[in-house]
Amino acid sequence: MSYRSILEYIHSLAKIYFKASKKDKGKMLDHATQVTGLHRKSLMRLLKNQKEFLNGKKRCGARVKYSSDLLLPHIEYLWVEIGKLSVKRMKAAYIDWLPPYNENGVTNNIKFLLQKMSSTTLGRFLKKIRENQEQKSRGLCSTHPAQYMQNKVPINTLDSTVTREGYIQADTVAHCGTKLEGNFISSLTLTDIHSTWTANRALYTKKGPIVKKALNHMIDNLPFDILAINTDSGSEFLNIPVYNNFQKKKITFTRSRPYKKNDNCYVEQKNYTHTRELFGYQRFDDHDLVRLMNDIYENYWNPLLNFFIPTFKIKEKIRIGGRIKKKYGPPITPYQRLMDSNNISEKKKIELAEQKKKLNPFELKKELDRKLQHFFNVVIELEKLKNRGPL
Repeated sequence: MSYRSILEYIHSLAKIYFKASKKDKGKMLDHATQVTGLHRKSLMRLLKNQKEFLNGKKRCGARVKYSSDLLLPHIEYLWVEIGKLSVKRMKAAYIDWLPPYNENGVTNNIKFLLQKMSSTTLGRFLKKIRENQEQKSRGLCSTHPAQYMQNKVPINTLDSTVTREGYIQADTVAHCGTKLEGNFISSLTLTDIHSTWTANRALYTKKGPIVKKALNHMIDNLPFDILAINTDSGSEFLNIPVYNNFQKKKITFTRSRPYKKNDNCYVEQKNYTHTRELFGYQRFDDHDLVRLMNDIYENYWNPLLNFFIPTFKIKEKIRIGGRIKKKYGPPITPYQRLMDSNNISEKKKIELAEQKKKLNPFELKKELDRKLQHFFNVVIELEKLKNRGPL
């Protein structure tokens, strides 16, 4: 007798088994033992759970711990607020985002279930939420190699040997839209290789004195001392004002090879996550927008990413034949990496901890959205004035 036949027999037997007397139940079990060859205890267990039989199949797997109807709205809300991170980064971000989360009628029990949920289970929920990502347009490259300075600034590609904070990579992103003509705004990005702490600043044109002023402002506001900085071979960095500035500050200044983005990979990946995701690819060529962009970068966007968004960091590379296998450590926020460092003073750590206490990730996100809405409204108004022309 096949197992499917046994299940069908048990299903039919259960309809009369629970209505029978104790004596008749014993007789039914004796007969069922002879028919199926199963032990009485096995038959009793199958009969007791007969409600779980549907279409001749038993419901397999563990009982449902996480109700989709209960948790899916909260997971979707958090995923959008945190920035649509990958599953493991989102799970790591819960430690900072769940305590202040009070929206959508959330309860302590829901928070407990969300925290207890594994990243694999969370991934199954996110799979239901994700939509097909729209294909993004690509920005133009505004980097022009500075031939006359390349001999003064040495090439450095040995970023894998960095073991402490203070080794910075720098790059710029052009907000030029579909054309490079005329003056437009660019975003300058600094990323610490070891901690992944990142700072952004908008600047109008990329002339040497302007870049130098922006770099000094950013360096003075970093929570650690800069030991070395590596840039691309663009003329915005390889010029006399910037070069002399680093010499004066005794900061080691090196460059990557022209057209080799992997040499500056730590900051290159931030061009999308820290700039393009925020302001997109359209053209900003009005000087008044610089102040608004810097307010967003310094007061909302950078604190949100540095204090509350975990990042992966490569641990080791293993060559297997013709390919390289990369192993990553657990996702940690840049703030936590600085707090775990032995090279950051206790005074600075206390200052960082106090700064984080004053921040609420949900309030930061709401205010960021409000500022962005205002920024793009200003952009629209400026475009209307420009298209209207002189009166």
